This record gives sequence, C-alpha cells and structure tokens, in this order.
Amino acid sequence: MRKEEIVEFATGLKRTYHTSDPYELAKIFGIRVEENIPCMKWFKAQAVKFKGYAPYIVINRDYDERSRRIMCAHELGHIFLHDDTLNNFANVGGKINMEAEYEANLFVLALFEDQENLNMNMADIPSYLVHSIIEKSVERK
Repeated sequence: MRKEEIVEFATGLKRTYHTSDPYELAKIFGIRVEENIPCMKWFKAQAVKFKGYAPYIVINRDYDERSRRIMCAHELGHIFLHDDTLNNFANVGGKINMEAEYEANLFVLALFEDQENLNMNMADIPSYLVHSIIEKSVERK
C-alpha cells in the first residue's frame, strides 16, 4: 500500500466510524485485544492473525494507558495493512521488516492526527521521523 493510501485509509476509518480509538476500532472489526496477561520486560505488543481465524492483539500491561493506545493502533495497522498471516513481530529471517514497521507507524500517526493540523503532507514525513514520534510516545508505567 502506498503512503498516501495508508493516510487515506486511516482517515476513512475515523470518518466512517466516528472514532480514532484503536480499542473501539478493534471491537468494531472483531479483533480481540488482550492486556491482562503477564509479559516479558522486552515485549511491547504483537498482532497475530492466521488465515481463517479472527486476528488478535496482545499488549504488555506494564505500559501507561497512552502508550497502550499507541501500541494497539500500531498493531491494528499491521492487521489492516499486511498480508494474511502475521505472527512474528515483523521479524523476517532475523531482520525487522522496516517497511512494515513504517507503514504501521504511519497508520498510527494518521489515526491520531488530522492532516490539516500539519504544515506538510503526512505521507511525506520521512520514515525515521515517523518512527521517532511513535517510539518517543511509548513509555512504561
């Protein structure tokens, strides 16, 4: 999916469902979100989907509410934007799929921010800045 299409898709979700709340969107689309399971310290969140089964998201409960919302939106981005099977922390052959991570981060930005509030086209923001915005917004409790 092209960058502009990701921004349009996230904007369309907000407009259609009258919410930018990733938990509400997950509920609308039948995506279960689990936060009440103990997680390892290094674990943030993961989207899991297999063809023929309802996807779900697991989020580390040790992060503050704002961070969990951001991580939920990021994982929703993976579910909405990426192929039919997703269960691997974007790890392909030991390497992180940076394009998939950028797309999920751009989805978060477009879901939480309106284009008219920015002085530049959201799709033109370099990937390292989008990554930095999202990562700097996630904190443990």
